[in-house]
Amino acid sequence: MRRPLTPLLAAPALLLAACDSGPEVIEPTAEASQAPAGGDDAAVTSGGDDAAASAAPDDAAVTSETPSDGAEGGEDGQAAADRAKEFLLGLVDADPATCDLMLSFSDPTVPMRDAPEDLELCEAQLPETMSAAVEAQGLGEEGRGILEAMQITGAAVDGDTAVIDQDNYSELFAESMGGSTITLVKIDGDWFVDVDRFLATP
Repeated sequence: MRRPLTPLLAAPALLLAACDSGPEVIEPTAEASQAPAGGDDAAVTSGGDDAAASAAPDDAAVTSETPSDGAEGGEDGQAAADRAKEFLLGLVDADPATCDLMLSFSDPTVPMRDAPEDLELCEAQLPETMSAAVEAQGLGEEGRGILEAMQITGAAVDGDTAVIDQDNYSELFAESMGGSTITLVKIDGDWFVDVDRFLATP
């Protein structure tokens, strides 16, 4: 009964590829948060202003901010993109709550939460399955920090279906994701990931 989560196992490998080739993201520390007023750079280093400037990533889309204007699909497209990012982070964290963000295995017309047997199966399988996959791929805390800063800008929305493809990722992640897409379906105003079409290649 492990087949339902099989499509998800590809995610850590693709995300790790982006982390391995990406710029260094320096997480804010307690010291950084006590920096003098007027310093609003996201990355703070100990090498002074020159070092901080030279350490800034050249991929402008690696940021913790979500774009609000000009996203493909408008507000709906950005809502789908935000849900997809939440889903990817949940996979990397091997968080069983991620099951609430998916469509049902047995009936893809309803959310997982509305199919109790599927939800129970998913919550039992996901932590073990995904933590093993993440560990095998070596996606550690540094990689997780980069994913946290990842930006997904909008999605192609057609009615109640949204598709995120290479055009919606920053350059760094677009290269790693290649032609793989993430499809979401909107039910009662919320977006849910379609596991059957997760990381599909048209």
